[in-house]
Amino acid sequence: MAQLQIAFLPRQGTQERWRRFCQEVAELRPEQFATFCRQAGLSRVQIQLLQLLHGELLLVAVQMQEPQQTGEALAISQSPFAHWMREQLQGLLGWNLQEVLAEPQCDLLLAWQREGDGDWTATENTVRQRSNY
Repeated sequence: MAQLQIAFLPRQGTQERWRRFCQEVAELRPEQFATFCRQAGLSRVQIQLLQLLHGELLLVAVQMQEPQQTGEALAISQSPFAHWMREQLQGLLGWNLQEVLAEPQCDLLLAWQREGDGDWTATENTVRQRSNY
């Protein structure tokens, strides 16, 4: 099981479009979205718009079986819903989500885990270069 978490400042003027997109998926297209998620191997999708003092932050969390499967489903699905969703995400993000799903890389800077006795210790390999999710 892989998890992808994205936090970014929404593009100028897209906050209301994000709200409408999520509302449409949840209220008007829930069956289509559920079908797409099953086909793409997605088990959880969460989108939050966090209000900050001087703006907003968009938080996206996705759990999936295989990132490659999800990327392929986004890329090659010919269903009208998948086509619509590709267009919506491209317009809202301003970049291609498939590029992130292809080989997500990150630099793990710090990871902490609580020990059984209540002490906190740094996990092994706290800092490593180019670790995959």
